[in-house]
Amino acid sequence: MVASIVGNYLVAKDLITAEQLNDVLREQSKVRVKLGLIAVAEGLMSQDEADRVNQLQAIMDKRFGDIAVDKGYLTEGQVESLLKKQGNAYLAFAQALENQQLMSIEQLEQYLIDFRCENNLTVSDLEDIKSNDVDRVLRLYLPVEGEKYLPMAGIAVRTLMRLVDTELYPMKAAMVTELEADNGAIQYVEGNPGIHCGLAAKENNLLYTASVFGQEEFASVDMDALDAVAELMNCINGLYASALSKEGISMELMPPEYSDRITKVTSGEMLVLPLVINGCKVNFVMAIDNKIEMN
Repeated sequence: MVASIVGNYLVAKDLITAEQLNDVLREQSKVRVKLGLIAVAEGLMSQDEADRVNQLQAIMDKRFGDIAVDKGYLTEGQVESLLKKQGNAYLAFAQALENQQLMSIEQLEQYLIDFRCENNLTVSDLEDIKSNDVDRVLRLYLPVEGEKYLPMAGIAVRTLMRLVDTELYPMKAAMVTELEADNGAIQYVEGNPGIHCGLAAKENNLLYTASVFGQEEFASVDMDALDAVAELMNCINGLYASALSKEGISMELMPPEYSDRITKVTSGEMLVLPLVINGCKVNFVMAIDNKIEMN
């Protein structure tokens, strides 16, 4: 998620192209983050010091950390701590950018200062994004009055990332009473409180989601495609009900409703969380103790 959020910001600012971002995302999946990059990102070494250690590795049969300790750049404790961070998603993204010779970690960090200011984020908020933790990231995109939807939204986004698109990312959510949409699937989960939730979108924006989850190449978002989306909602809500059952809360899933002939989705009050899935905007809608209807 962090790679898509930051990567698309870099594309929007013309710092990299969309094609280069795709290359970086492919590269990220196979990179092992170098210890020097992590040390620079953590502010423990300068880029020059990291480059010097890398040069010494070419003539010394020693690991980066051992040389850095010998040179007095790092302590053994710092090396041990850095080694534990090699699986960090943000740093893997930074490493992939560097491997593709697009920018250094220092340059990326400078661009993120602009990103933070433009989006009115605090330093702590930026660390939440870098953490790649879905709940920490989503909290930044929900309005204050939408905080109660975080558990449901978190389960939905994690499920969509696992089953549909690992690189999806959120946009700013809002509390509304109406959403323009051409198609969608809604399900009611009965309980105390009850919750309506679903996926709705314009035109063929749900096509990729339906095709990947349904494991079938749909030509358009017709009723067959929406049947797959409805089954996806069953999956998401089943996980939500299972999580609540562990807290002693009983929920019952009602059959999903879906339609390819709507103009809007309405409710007395609902949270609309836009998600960019494979480049297409898809809305995850939720309403607690309010009915969601497709009209």
